[in-house]
Amino acid sequence: MNTLYTKMSSLHFEPDDSWQHVIIGDQNICKDCQSKACLTICPTEVFLWNHADNTPIGVLYKQCIECGACRLVCPFKNIEFCYPKGGYGVMYTEEHPIS
Repeated sequence: MNTLYTKMSSLHFEPDDSWQHVIIGDQNICKDCQSKACLTICPTEVFLWNHADNTPIGVLYKQCIECGACRLVCPFKNIEFCYPKGGYGVMYTEEHPIS
């Protein structure tokens, strides 16, 4: 059985250490967010927060699988996402069923 985690473990990541492709636009906006949906929607837990009122939400962009879910659930449109430059990011492969 192929689970999401099994599939994610087969991805190849090539992070760009000089360019962060996922950022939070304004941390002050996140302080007013009640749902903080970015913390739960991301399948690879890119967003990290220690649940203290005045701490920023961390972004572990190197583990991003570029699904874009974070941008869709942010009620304030406060997550900026650009696909990594060529040669960086996630390298997807297509599985072909055996006939």
